[in-house]
Amino acid sequence: MNNNPFFKLLTSLWVTVILLAFSLAIIFLGTMAQEPMGLNIAVDRFFKDWFVGSVAMEAALRKTVELFGWNVAPVTSERILGNPGLPVFPGGYLVGGLLLINLLAAYYQRFEWSAKKAGTYISHFGIITLLVGQIATDIFQEESFVDMERGDRRNYSVSFDDNEMVFMLPIEGQSNRVISIPEKMLTVGSKITHPELGGLTLEVEKYWVNAKPMTADQLVELDNQNQADLQKEVVDQIFGVMNFRITEMEKYLNENPDSGQRSELTRLKGRFFEIQGQQIQLRVLADLLGLVGEMEMSVYGLEDSSKRLVFNDQVIRNMLIKVRAYEDQRTISNLFTEATKGRLRGCTLRQFENNATDFMVKIKDFPGGSSDKILNNTEKYVKRIKGRAKIYYAGTDQGQLGQFFRFIQPLQPVFSQNDRNLPAALLKVTNGKGKSGKYLFTCSSDFQQSVNMDGEQGDKWKAIFRPKRHYLGFDLTLVDLKWEKYRGTEIPKNFQSRVVVEDKTETRSVDIFMNNPLRKGGQTFYQFQMNQNQLGATVQTVLQVVKNPNWITAYIGCVIVSVGLLYQFIYHLVGFSRKRRSMEKK
Repeated sequence: MNNNPFFKLLTSLWVTVILLAFSLAIIFLGTMAQEPMGLNIAVDRFFKDWFVGSVAMEAALRKTVELFGWNVAPVTSERILGNPGLPVFPGGYLVGGLLLINLLAAYYQRFEWSAKKAGTYISHFGIITLLVGQIATDIFQEESFVDMERGDRRNYSVSFDDNEMVFMLPIEGQSNRVISIPEKMLTVGSKITHPELGGLTLEVEKYWVNAKPMTADQLVELDNQNQADLQKEVVDQIFGVMNFRITEMEKYLNENPDSGQRSELTRLKGRFFEIQGQQIQLRVLADLLGLVGEMEMSVYGLEDSSKRLVFNDQVIRNMLIKVRAYEDQRTISNLFTEATKGRLRGCTLRQFENNATDFMVKIKDFPGGSSDKILNNTEKYVKRIKGRAKIYYAGTDQGQLGQFFRFIQPLQPVFSQNDRNLPAALLKVTNGKGKSGKYLFTCSSDFQQSVNMDGEQGDKWKAIFRPKRHYLGFDLTLVDLKWEKYRGTEIPKNFQSRVVVEDKTETRSVDIFMNNPLRKGGQTFYQFQMNQNQLGATVQTVLQVVKNPNWITAYIGCVIVSVGLLYQFIYHLVGFSRKRRSMEKK
């Protein structure tokens, strides 16, 4: 076999070097991809897969070129969460697996058993055990968390990232019948059935990766805030221009000193920063532009008709027109809010559009008449708010949640470890008789909805879209918690939670703190975080739960490596001692 070309390739040192080079490349690219993709997705796409997809590779390369000063747009969140693309680079599993095969084949080719090398063989076997154990850990390990306040009792932990659609049927005298549907099955257009759902069919009509449910009043407020944000962007641009003009005048006075003008410019600069920190009004902004223009006239000796003056700049004038337009739209929005107070709660899309149309009619029929400007602004507002309502309308016709929150605002997906996406879904639920209804479910609410398609005689299902739960098999009750800091600082010194652990065999009190986790039922509970309320009181603890059925492998691998190294050391020590004694006898 040693002469077989394929076997020679497997045992080649060049293959080892190439695979190690690929490993370094994967580590570098995976690190670069963590910023745009988030830690978990980057690890999954680069290290816990056989191949790296084109989307992940593009995200890593775009981030890499930024190191050289090039500004490129990052990969969009929609692409990151969508199809990973074609395989373009070997992944961690492939490179690691080939490297392991290469090393084992090389050992097989060169292996010659001898007591002198036994320790080396044992140590290498321990390293192989660690590598295989790490792969098993990647596959089987589950991480979740438990959050509790004083007095809370939990028999489950919650996933950091995964969610589930849960249907529950209360059964008298027995435990609830619970059907859990993984979030990954909630793709638009998919139909979901289950033998335990009693003939119900679920069809996913809409799905949002991250979304905020809204009432009609909140939709109007969102539009108002959007106009305020757009207005602020333009105002900031105007302040930027004025700041540049003031800086240019300072440079001019440095070259052409004038103590009187310098004092006036200093006062103007103070006024500029004072107004910039306030909630700006159009009149105040226009007055400040006038002061800057007058200062330019004084410093440069210009006439008030000069095109060089800031208030004669056509770009600035267009910006002021935009600021006024956004201000007018916010005024119309406030009028619409007052005119529809109490009438938008739970309204459908058609009812919302009718309210907007009625508002337009009221403005037109206002006693004494309305100016063309007000009518034009109102027409723009009504058209925009109707369009926004149509885009954000969820389309539910059943369920308490959907009848309260009629609109959904899509949000940008988040990838940070400290943030969590709150998905939402619109499900069409159909019973065996063909009767159907559309229900809204969202992870941003822990409200359980009733789903009953068969009237009073049918099964009374409860449904909720929530973070995935992992049931523990025992109960945890938080008795006390402690958050200690180093004196005079905000640096944490100690997080500590006292919990009562209860199951069928025992009830005991346990303190969980740094480097002192609770181990029970194949799970390890670490002190993870603590949260405070607005008064600074510690009110909530968060325990990280790690379930790793392969946890013993790491210890076994370390013991094997230690035994091999110890054997090798003792073998050489004994050989050295024998050689020394023989030399002394001579």
